[in-house]
Amino acid sequence: MAKQLQAFILLGLVSGLICGFGGPLLPDIEWLTNIYPGVVLGLFLFFAGWYVANRNAQKMLPALLVIVSASIIGWRLALKVGGDSGLDDLYLFAVCGAVGAGSVALGLLYAWRIRSGVLLFVLVTMFAGALGGFVFHMIELLTDISSVRSGDVWTIVLFTVWQTLLFVGLSTALRFSSARA
Repeated sequence: MAKQLQAFILLGLVSGLICGFGGPLLPDIEWLTNIYPGVVLGLFLFFAGWYVANRNAQKMLPALLVIVSASIIGWRLALKVGGDSGLDDLYLFAVCGAVGAGSVALGLLYAWRIRSGVLLFVLVTMFAGALGGFVFHMIELLTDISSVRSGDVWTIVLFTVWQTLLFVGLSTALRFSSARA
């Protein structure tokens, strides 16, 4: 189980770094920038489930499409909640993180064939997403990265912190759901 956690942490870091560093390199096409983070996260989640956690779906292509779609929806919902909620910054990132993680968790229920401990899997994943948003906000407050001239640093830190903690939460949630099976 420790190796799985380590692999999930590494995948979360790499996924976050690719999202953070790759975004500014994209051409200025709106639909592409809207889905890019969700596609990258979805591909890494598929890889994590398939090769690391041995959560083999019966049908690979539908599982991949569900994971990527859920990740894109989670990303877009998190942005929508963040823009429309009017929440104080203290809660905003945690709520956005939980919303995004909740969408991802629902997609993973199908793709990773989670049959037992469903509610616990979703709640642990959402908690990890909220924790990722909260930790990012604390880093932002302590380092004042939002004042850096380039928004790229802010984006890189956001994706790296949130996705790493999401993967840690998913590894933990898988451990709980496996224990209940």
